[in-house]
Amino acid sequence: MGALSVTANPKYQKPFTPLIPGVHTMKFNDTRELGTFVDERTCAVIVEPIQGEGGIHPAQIDFLRTLRRRCDQVGALLIYDEIQCGLGRSGKLWAHQLYPEECSPDILTMAKPLANGLPIGAIMVSDKVAEIVKVGDHGTTFGGNPLACRVGCVVVDRINTPELLSHVVTAGEVLEQELTNALKPLIGGAVVEIRGVGLLRGIQLSSDPTPVVNLARDRGLLLVSAGGNTVRLVPPLNTSIDNIKKGAAILAECIKLSSASA
Repeated sequence: MGALSVTANPKYQKPFTPLIPGVHTMKFNDTRELGTFVDERTCAVIVEPIQGEGGIHPAQIDFLRTLRRRCDQVGALLIYDEIQCGLGRSGKLWAHQLYPEECSPDILTMAKPLANGLPIGAIMVSDKVAEIVKVGDHGTTFGGNPLACRVGCVVVDRINTPELLSHVVTAGEVLEQELTNALKPLIGGAVVEIRGVGLLRGIQLSSDPTPVVNLARDRGLLLVSAGGNTVRLVPPLNTSIDNIKKGAAILAECIKLSSASA
């Protein structure tokens, strides 16, 4: 219920209301509201360094830096949700490593890719937080599951290598180049923007992306939509460059077909 309480999407919240009270949301990448939303009553602020469900929006450096400074001023913890953007997806082990050190969080959350499909969730905390949290404070019935934890260790070791992280960077650059070249005639029309980093990319369309997702599925390419009419691209970190090019070509074809029939 805690995670549902801090999302801004009513679609996920409605079936489970009432949720935890006292949660407020503010605009992403907008520092003008920080003084109003984050004050001495604030316990913590949670944010994704790169929004996933929200439409693949990387945080601006100034936004995270100002947010970090404001949390320090009022004694609030800064929590980064890296469940989607972390663990190599950005080309760094953690997405916030793309930002200056002064943007670092107090708590980092991780889950889905951590055990490569096995159910697992974990947090990483700063020394300041670790000094306060005692054994049992963050207890859970299935916490420390030996199988999931062992798999998680292997997955982290596999991802956190120069070779794989370098491949993610290269594959992401190829994906961006292929999509930009193929969709250039549609930018400003059917395509609003191409954005993202590493192998976490989004193509914002001017209309509902569902037809594109369906066309791609019929051609063997699995996609998922995100907020703001965005097609979300989260290919396997170890996918080949050839597959990146094939996937980009299929996606571009589907966007053009959908645009032509609109």
